[in-house]
Amino acid sequence: MKSTLLVFFLLCFSSAIAQQPVYQSFEVDSAADPRGGSPFLNTFLQTNLRKPVAAEAKGIGGRVIVNAIVEPNGSVSDVKVMNSLRPDCDREAIRVFSLFKAWKPGFKGGRAVRQQITATVLFKPNPPFIYNNGARINYYDVDKNPLADSSDKARYKQIAPLDSNGFANGDIVVYKAKGANWKEEYRIPFARQVNKSQDPSEQPTIMTGYQTNAKSWDGEVIMRSESGSMIYQYVYKNGVPTSTGVHYSSNGLVSEKREEFEEGLTATSWYDNGQIREIRMNKKTKPTDNPIPSSVIAFWASTGQQLVKNGNGRVSNKEYRRSYASLLPKTTVVEEGVYENGLQQGIWTGRYEDKSFYYEEQFDKGVFQKGKSCLLGGDTVTYTVLEKTPEFKGGMQALGSFLAQNLRYPPDAQRSKIEGQVFLSFIINTDGQVVDIDLIKGLGFGTDEEAIRVLKASSGRWVPGHQRGQKINVKYNVPINFTLQ
Repeated sequence: MKSTLLVFFLLCFSSAIAQQPVYQSFEVDSAADPRGGSPFLNTFLQTNLRKPVAAEAKGIGGRVIVNAIVEPNGSVSDVKVMNSLRPDCDREAIRVFSLFKAWKPGFKGGRAVRQQITATVLFKPNPPFIYNNGARINYYDVDKNPLADSSDKARYKQIAPLDSNGFANGDIVVYKAKGANWKEEYRIPFARQVNKSQDPSEQPTIMTGYQTNAKSWDGEVIMRSESGSMIYQYVYKNGVPTSTGVHYSSNGLVSEKREEFEEGLTATSWYDNGQIREIRMNKKTKPTDNPIPSSVIAFWASTGQQLVKNGNGRVSNKEYRRSYASLLPKTTVVEEGVYENGLQQGIWTGRYEDKSFYYEEQFDKGVFQKGKSCLLGGDTVTYTVLEKTPEFKGGMQALGSFLAQNLRYPPDAQRSKIEGQVFLSFIINTDGQVVDIDLIKGLGFGTDEEAIRVLKASSGRWVPGHQRGQKINVKYNVPINFTLQ
């Protein structure tokens, strides 16, 4: 009997949830609205949209009208297309719109209710391009100027494989016209690099893109987790990331976008639910000028409350960082302080909620002055430099001399006239020891083993890195040269 009553109760409870009414905007006391306003919803949509490559190739632009229900918890459900653009764009519009969960729900009678909404997802037009058999095809004249199509003027053809989202996934091959045929002139190999994390709880990361002959990243580079989730998307130049790039949250949303403008760099960041978090600017300076601290233009709490407006306000910011208590778990860090005219001012504090670490720092017009920190169960440490990278004792010149004196050219490599660079990654730990050496790119013929041997021999000759007065592990990448005399 009790079991029957319980089942009956659960059925009635589920039925009650299912029968919660859905209201129209004119039926509620206050209508559902994106936190921060419609402009920030549109910014979120445009930042996260990935136009399908087949639509991009045709230069497609237009609107997808969607209908959805804003739930009392601020998420959306039952997202449907009311006015279609094309099937692949419709699917992308539903994907991105469903991920925005930062709505102020509609209210009726003093409580949050379910409300129907209609919204527009805009796909901006773009210059079309030739796309065939999973690859973008570009044509060039004799002077390698781009052509619109394969006209009689075409002397070169470039084929660049792309996946369905428009990301590179194969060798770029350049052909030269030979009569009525095309002959391969050269190719740029597609590179894939696996990076292991020093945190055993984290997956290895995989970088893909193109590299120069010196094995330096160049052009657009994508980093994904081992499971395929996007981590970042950056433009590299000679192995160094430029100011333009995108970072992703674990749920697939863009967490930060950096854009370069005439006056400087603007970085916009979001919470995991799509709520806008911060707008920050770095002004451009002349090489002879002193660096200017980045300024925070605006900052919002995760609830949608704007804490910093026009560069002024007090923030209590939560971040998820690795705990100082162990290498494995992470914990929430609460950082608090004041912005004046966009710059950190006065006392700022940081408190790890697991009590493993605490710091207090003083700023003047955005410039760090001094600080003190304390590990759980440890003494308070004072510092005047926020971060310091590891350094080989005696500096880079001493490191170069050490490698030159200790590197032995493998006989097999000498006989085969092998020259080039072996690329290694490693960690300088808190004792100045070299640990976790990984081979990124090798030459073979004994050079890889010799590079690892001589790097291990440098262990103990390093001054460890510091952050907030505490020694830390720091990962390095280094090329080791093998040159025949």
